[in-house]
Amino acid sequence: MANRRSVLIGLGGLVAGGGAILSTGAFDTVEADRTVSVETAGDANALLGLEPADRDGDDNNAYVEETDDTIAINLDGNDPEGADGLNQNAITTFRNLVTVTNQGTQTVNSVTLEFTDIPGDADASETFSFPVDEFDGDSEDSVDNGGDILTGEDDITDSLESGDSINFGIEIDLINGGDEGDLDNGDYTLTITAESDDS
Repeated sequence: MANRRSVLIGLGGLVAGGGAILSTGAFDTVEADRTVSVETAGDANALLGLEPADRDGDDNNAYVEETDDTIAINLDGNDPEGADGLNQNAITTFRNLVTVTNQGTQTVNSVTLEFTDIPGDADASETFSFPVDEFDGDSEDSVDNGGDILTGEDDITDSLESGDSINFGIEIDLINGGDEGDLDNGDYTLTITAESDDS
């Protein structure tokens, strides 16, 4: 049963057009797909930086692994304490998994997160959402699957200026979503799309 409750999401490099080719530090749109099977390489120094968020004040994040240029979110229960995976028929929230940083020269006015491909019969819009925390940790919000983490219900911020960061986590609802209170093991694709003022 543990295999059906395993989720591993690979996060990696971003494909950027225009400014990235000219090395100007400017971009119009960044869209990135992440899948567990590919583990696409990701550069923490990319125009839109992705790195493990600091969860406990000691730069430690047990759920996000960074090896070379690859960042992966591991919610698979592979825990030294013996956990096997997510609870069935429960809502499980992981706050502050990934820090997103605008490392380009243009203001980013939209960052959407969406699970676009999930196995089994689960409905991504009912199963996944994203808790959002401002980088200083003072504000909290939650965004539905496919929503913009910069303009959630509580409107934490409406943009990321150059050098600004925001954290997001993942909430998995296996009460109202999922597949009869469970979740299939397999490839989960999380698409991260960032747009600048000039998009």
